[in-house]
Amino acid sequence: MSRDSQTVSSEWPMRIMGIDPGLSVTGYSILEFLSNTDKPNLLTADKITTDSKIPLGARLGKIHKILEFVIKEFAPTEIAVESQFLGKNVKSAMSVSQVKAISLLAAFQNGLRGREISPREVKEIVAGWGGADKEQVRAMVLAQINAVSLPSSFDISDATAICLAAFSLRRFDIIMGDNYGSGDKL
Repeated sequence: MSRDSQTVSSEWPMRIMGIDPGLSVTGYSILEFLSNTDKPNLLTADKITTDSKIPLGARLGKIHKILEFVIKEFAPTEIAVESQFLGKNVKSAMSVSQVKAISLLAAFQNGLRGREISPREVKEIVAGWGGADKEQVRAMVLAQINAVSLPSSFDISDATAICLAAFSLRRFDIIMGDNYGSGDKL
């Protein structure tokens, strides 16, 4: 058995957690990939909401606590977080960055690979076009996973798309012989 086939076979099953970070709403999803060819199973998908009237630290703490619980409950092997789209709203960009940071911190604290993926890259991988809208991404997500439906939130379908994109990038890493890929694992 070649080194590459040993590396690939040791990856299964692979559970990837995707996170669509936001201070008001953070979507998350975990897909389980049993092999390189089968459609993945949707293990969980939900959103975390926080009240804008409570202090920032409490909001970030709530998101971190729930992410920690989900990680312990479903034991993902990797976490992928959507990197932010740099728009004109600096305050919004900063809050997304804070949620992204605590998401990657949760990965690190649990010894997991953490990966950032840009929104355009997610859309290109999942929908075939970096300019796809949220409905197109959602439809392509449903076509690529073992699930009859997804909750109606775009935060959740985006998180599931992030899982699919991370899996595609992880397969590339494995093929190229890079066991850690572009994700951080310490």
